[in-house]
Amino acid sequence: MSDALVDLEQLLPLIPAAVERQRVGVQLDRLNTKLADFSSATVRYTAVSKVALLIGFNDENIADMRGAALDAGRCLKSAVDETTLEAAGRSYDDLKTAISAADKAARYHWRTVVTNEYKPIGVVGSLLQRFGDALDIGERMIALAERADRSTGLLILDLSNEIPSLVGIRADLDAEKASMTKNGEVDDFLTKLASGRATLSSVTPSVYSWLREHDALDQLAVSSR
Repeated sequence: MSDALVDLEQLLPLIPAAVERQRVGVQLDRLNTKLADFSSATVRYTAVSKVALLIGFNDENIADMRGAALDAGRCLKSAVDETTLEAAGRSYDDLKTAISAADKAARYHWRTVVTNEYKPIGVVGSLLQRFGDALDIGERMIALAERADRSTGLLILDLSNEIPSLVGIRADLDAEKASMTKNGEVDDFLTKLASGRATLSSVTPSVYSWLREHDALDQLAVSSR
């Protein structure tokens, strides 16, 4: 046997391992390329989770995102060969898809919160603005409603920082309004009025007295449903 054939014979057992190493190298390069945006994906995941917690939102999209994060973590930790590296890459792609879906769902729910909880504050503010001694709080309520409405166009990271501020301002205004009215029935009436649920039965004697005190009786109209 020639020396060349002897050398080839000795190399043959090593070829599969070399090919495997090359394949692993290719898969590793692909995975590293995918993970180039790992930092931004982590930031987005954290922001979505924070928004979901702040607004009490936990639908299947949030659950899927958390599940995908656990799966991606397991796959990345166990990636040691071509097959597991490929699986890790797929799991990371799935995680980013899940984050995008959860991001969209959380921001959609926030728009619902703004419509149901913050726009009515603007309506109450418009009413209070007509009262001379409530002009300031009325203007601030309107400003809060407008700011909340603008927040629906924010990216999730900015929204995660904006919501706590909006919640804090709202709590302060609610406390100030309660201090101003000094009457739970009046507070309840204003809330119902803002959401279009106020009826004549909502105008209790104490509500009537408060409205008359603030010369607001002529500011309200009666209409049938």
